[in-house]
Amino acid sequence: MKTIRFTLALLAFTTLSAISYAQTLAPALTAYYGVKDALVATDAAKAKTEATTLASALAKVDAEKLSTTDKKALTTAKTNAMAISKTTDVDMQRKQFDDLSTSMITLVKATKPAKTYVQYCPMVDASWLSNTKEVRNPYYGDKMLKCGSVKEEL
Repeated sequence: MKTIRFTLALLAFTTLSAISYAQTLAPALTAYYGVKDALVATDAAKAKTEATTLASALAKVDAEKLSTTDKKALTTAKTNAMAISKTTDVDMQRKQFDDLSTSMITLVKATKPAKTYVQYCPMVDASWLSNTKEVRNPYYGDKMLKCGSVKEEL
């Protein structure tokens, strides 16, 4: 009987921790979509502003409950968001966005805060997250707007 209670308590704690973490990641995911959309539009100034918002949202994510791998992903995401926020060179922003996306994909897979699509561009061999199934490529913008495919639904 004690084993069952312990197992139920552990399950409840784990579920509450995942919900709590998902809630703290949700604003960061929304801000990430802002960066992605700005890069799709090839709007470096907006990407810079949205990346500042993203960096701030990532700073509020409760890292204490994260695994070591997820903590590294969070740190990398913060670093890349800050790098994007410090430049208006869209090519540099897109290079940072690749690493940012890899980290955000790791964080989203760990928490699943909202329905999200992992999309992939074979031209740059890079993925990104999208809140819609429709592909809008942030790595090429209007040059190759629909280049890519949905690789995974989270």
